[in-house]
Formats: sequence, structure tokens, C-alpha cells
Amino acid sequence: MIAGEIAVIGSALLSGVLVWRVRVWLEKRRWERMGRAMDVLAEAGRPEAALALARVDAGMEAALPSFQRLVRQQEAMLQRIEREESSMKMVLASMEEGVLVVDARHKIRLANAAFVAGFGLTKSPLDRSVLEVLGEPDVHRLIQEAMDMGAARERQLEMIPGKRVRFLSVRAVPMVDEKGLPGVLAVFRDVTRLQELEQVRREFVANVSHELRTPLAIFQGYVENLIEMPDLPQEERVEVYQILMKHSGRLNALVEDLLALARMEARKEVFRWESIPPGQFIREVVTEWQMRAGGDAIEAVVEVAETLPPVRVDRRRMEQVLHNLLENALKHVPAKGGRVVVRAVYEPDAGVRVVVEDNGSGIAPKDLPHIFERFYRADKSRGAAGARRMGHSTGLGLSIVKHIIAAHGGEVGAESPHGSGARVWLRLPVAKE
Repeated sequence: MIAGEIAVIGSALLSGVLVWRVRVWLEKRRWERMGRAMDVLAEAGRPEAALALARVDAGMEAALPSFQRLVRQQEAMLQRIEREESSMKMVLASMEEGVLVVDARHKIRLANAAFVAGFGLTKSPLDRSVLEVLGEPDVHRLIQEAMDMGAARERQLEMIPGKRVRFLSVRAVPMVDEKGLPGVLAVFRDVTRLQELEQVRREFVANVSHELRTPLAIFQGYVENLIEMPDLPQEERVEVYQILMKHSGRLNALVEDLLALARMEARKEVFRWESIPPGQFIREVVTEWQMRAGGDAIEAVVEVAETLPPVRVDRRRMEQVLHNLLENALKHVPAKGGRVVVRAVYEPDAGVRVVVEDNGSGIAPKDLPHIFERFYRADKSRGAAGARRMGHSTGLGLSIVKHIIAAHGGEVGAESPHGSGARVWLRLPVAKE
């Protein structure tokens, strides 16, 4: 009896142990399957495959809702990361500034399109050092300073990317990557145009100062003479007054031209438009100009087609344009045998083309792109005789011409086979009916 009971108890214990081992094994398999599902979810980023593994075991049904929430959260997180990466790529691609990310060894980890294009790189800069890619020790030093000091550093550098001198403002900001290692974000902004504008401003101020200084010094000298010599003979007194009048006219012309330029550049000039026949208008202006330049052995020829369509212009401003072009031509022609030709033709695709041509010494190719700049003089020695005949030029005539023609919706340019005269041309749109 006792032996039978012991056998039953032993059998029950053995069954319990077996059941327990089976449960342990099943639980272990369940957790292993859960682990594989989590691995698939984490590494492969395949939520459907992870859910399929989780559904294999019916015992995981209780945990399935939580697992599904985890899957949804991961999907949402991956989508957010993809959107942020896409946004960052779009921002970097649309930036005009060049952007670099370098690691602690100065190896480039990221470079946007503006950086690659700005420096004319033909191969990828990634995994190469900044010094190797740019060949600019100053950039290397700036990045190292930011990394060593743990603070943003900024400097304006003169570089020669692609053998072209450029001025770049470089800002280097220390950062830490995803592994906690130091790095630097560098932003390159091209300030060459700003430097050029600043240079133009300095030259403009210097030129205005020079143009004002000479007549003012003459004024001061002659006024002092008049004060110190009150009994100056009448003939000499009249001569002094004539000199003062001449230079006051020069000052007044300079101020008027400066004001006209300022108004046109600020788009505050008021134009009074009218439709006029260009042929008759050009002949009248050239005739008036010849009268002003009377006494000079200068031949002025007008070659205008008989049938030109009317143009829409501000008469007073167009008179100023032609007078400036004629006076500019007069400064360059020889004192004897000088010849100025004004032509006008109709070009169906461009409008009315007006050309003022002289037989002077011409303009050097290096000067042609700059003759419409303020105070630019291609050759200080050329046209001295013309300047004496016409009075002192302000150096703003062609710049004013360019602004007036632009306001009329036209264009202006110059040509010159050096040594055989110069041609300044302008195009005006035809007046609409």
C-alpha cells in the first residue's frame, strides 16, 4: 500500500517536473522568438516581418497589442527621421552658402552642393581632409581653433578657388557627433560682391573728393587774392571773376550729375513720356550740339534712315543722353580732322539702334567693360584737347547714359577696334500704338 502511494507521488512529481521543464522551454522559446522579432524590428526596420514572428506563438497574444504599439511608434519615428533628413537635404541643397561638417581628424563627413560648386571640386570631398581638398591652411587653422577653444570662430579669408580671387566669410562652430566625438560645422559665405561694392564706394568717395578739391582750392586761392589786393586792376579782376565763374560751373555740373545719378539709382526720377520721330529729334540735337562746340574743326555727320518708327522717350533725358555721347566722342577725336558720325537704323527684333562713332584713338579692350562706370577714365592722357575745348568733364556722363537708357527699357554698349575709333550704341524700343 505504502509502496503504491510512493509510486503515485513519484509519478506526480515526475510529471510536474516534466510539465515545468516544458513550460520553461516554451517560455524560453517564446522569449527567444520575441527577441528575434525585436531584432528584426530594430535592425532590419521591417515591422511586418517582426509582427509575423510575434504572431507565431499563441502565448504571446497578451503581449501582441503592446508589441503592435511599439511597431507603430517605430514606424512613426522612422517616418519623422526620414522627413527630417529630407528637409535637411533640401535646406543644404538650397543654401547659397557652402556647408562642411568635419570630424576630430579634420576629415570631411558632409559637404553640400554649394560648397562643391563654389570651390570647383571635380571629385567627392568626403573622407578627405580639409587641407587636402581646399589647400587653404587658413581654413584648417580656423577649424582647429574652433575645436580647441570650444567656441565659434569667424574670419574673412581671401582665397583663390578655381584660380579666381574670392573673399569668403568662414564661420566654424564646434559640435559633437552621434558618438560624442568632437567635430566642427563650417559655413562659407561668398562676400566677394560686397567687397567689390565697398571698393566702388571707396573709389566713388575718393573721386568725388578729388573732383571737388581742385575747384574749391582754386576758389579759395582767388578769393584770398581779391581780399588781399582790394586795389586789383579792373582787367585782372574781371579775369579772376571769369575763372571763378568757370569753376563754379564745373562744381554745379558735378553736383547736378551726382543728384541725377542718385535719383535714378533710387528710382525717384520722374520721366515725362512722349512718342517722337527719332530721325528729326537726332538731327535737332546734333545741330544744337554743333552750335555749342562752335569754332572747332569737327565734322559732325548724321546718317538717319528716312522711315524710322517713333520711340517712346523722355525728350529732356534723351537730349542729355545724346549730348553726353557727343561730348564723350569729342574728347577723343583729334584736334584737326576730327569726325563724329551719328547713325540710326531700325532693327525689327531690337527696336531703333542709335550709334555715335568717332575717329579717335579708340578704347583698349581692358577698358571697354568699365567705361559706363562712375568716374572711370580709360586713358587720362587721351582727349585732353577735347576736354580743354568742352570744359572739364565730371566723369559721370556715360554712367548717366546707362541709367537713362535702362529706365527707357533699352540697352547700351560700346565697341572699339583699338586704334580706329570707338562706337557707343544704344537701343530703344519702338513706341506702341
